[in-house]
Order: sequence, then C-alpha cells, then structure tokens
Amino acid sequence: MIKGVIFDLDGTIMDSFMQRVKSWCEALRMNGAEVSEEEIEPLIGTPGVPLASMFTSNPEKVEYDEEVIFAAHIPDLKLFPDVPATLELLGKQGIRYVVVTSSRRKLIGSLAFHLETVITIDDVKQGKPHTDPYEKAMEIMGTSPGETLVVGDARVDFIPAESLGCPAIQVTHGRNAGRYTDTIVTEISEIPEQIKWLNSGFKC
Repeated sequence: MIKGVIFDLDGTIMDSFMQRVKSWCEALRMNGAEVSEEEIEPLIGTPGVPLASMFTSNPEKVEYDEEVIFAAHIPDLKLFPDVPATLELLGKQGIRYVVVTSSRRKLIGSLAFHLETVITIDDVKQGKPHTDPYEKAMEIMGTSPGETLVVGDARVDFIPAESLGCPAIQVTHGRNAGRYTDTIVTEISEIPEQIKWLNSGFKC
C-alpha cells in the first residue's frame, strides 16, 4: 500500500532539466573542461561535487559556478503544469510527498513557488545515489520502503530506491531518455492512477 511519494525535482516536477544541463556545461567550460550536453544529461541529479569531480580537479569551484549560473535562471523556472493539481490530489487521497534534490538549500529557498517539504543536499550526509535522503524522507512521512513510491527521471533517482526496496516510476515528459524502471509514464498527472494500480496489487 503506497502511503507516500518521493519526487525528484529537476526534470521530474520542475521544468529545469535542460537549463541544469547547460549550466553544468558552462560551469565546466569556465573551469577548463569541455564537456558535451550528452555527457552531462545522464548525470543530472548527482550531487554537485561528485558530478564535477568526474571532469575536473576543482569540483567545489565548479559546483559553486554552476549554482550561480543556474540561479540566474530561477525566475524562469516553473513546475510542470500538471504538478500542482497532482500534488493536491495526492493530499486529498491521504498520500504524503517529499521532494528530494541534490540542489543546495539556498537555491531552493529562492524558487518562485512553494513545495511543502524538500530535502536538499545540505540536509543529509550523503546525497543521491546514497540512501540517506530517501531514508530521511521516509522518516518524515512515516512510511516504510514498501509504502514509498519513488518518482524520478534519471538513473541516480532510482539507485537508492533499488537499494531500499522502494517501488519506482520514471517520468519522461517526452524526453528520449534511457529506461531505468519497469514502469514509465509521460506526465506527473499519471502518478495517482499508477498508485491506484499499485495499491490494487500491481507491481512497478
């Protein structure tokens, strides 16, 4: 029985995936590393320092630069159109949610919209793909792994779900992404129906 949902932020409920990719490419380029968008795309969702460490010997500086570049575009960033109504519907159904992101707390605080509960990289010892943020989210929601659905768009979102035994659903928003879960949906608005199926005995 699904009682809670862990949502990723970038590219899952917030329409920010390509801006995040471009920000990383620019920050790396500023620090002497030429990295293509295709190389960065599958890494989105990885905490900043580990991601930057794959391409540079100065990861803290690159992470800082990426956050500054990305923050300049925050006024333009919005939730996907179906997200507010979906979150409201989940609440009416008694299903709690927590957003887990590899972004810094300062950046989340500057978003133009409000999310009820957000766990950032600053709130845990280790971010995704480690299980720390998901364990914290389940503690907040009072759910077990089997009662917690993970919804994301990138491989890094599903590694901790697999480690903990949480069911998981990938959302693509029409992007041509790799397949990381057995169940894939196009839009967030499909999640309540998927939860209904899961609670009826189907498996992701």
